[in-house]
Amino acid sequence: MTDRQDIFEKINELAQNIDEGFEFTNEEQLEEFLDDVDNQQYKEYDEIERLYNELMELSFYDDEDDQ
Repeated sequence: MTDRQDIFEKINELAQNIDEGFEFTNEEQLEEFLDDVDNQQYKEYDEIERLYNELMELSFYDDEDDQ
């Protein structure tokens, strides 16, 4: 299992605690969630944001490796 998959699993575990039924499968969905100010009310928001940043960091290094 890749690090990216691990991060998405952790994010989705946190998202299960939110009553809205969020499930994320790509970065765009996460960005929409994080950009929506209303979602900042959830206690899981900060941890999801931290994991998203970790995911973006991995993507950055993956892109560098491809060059």
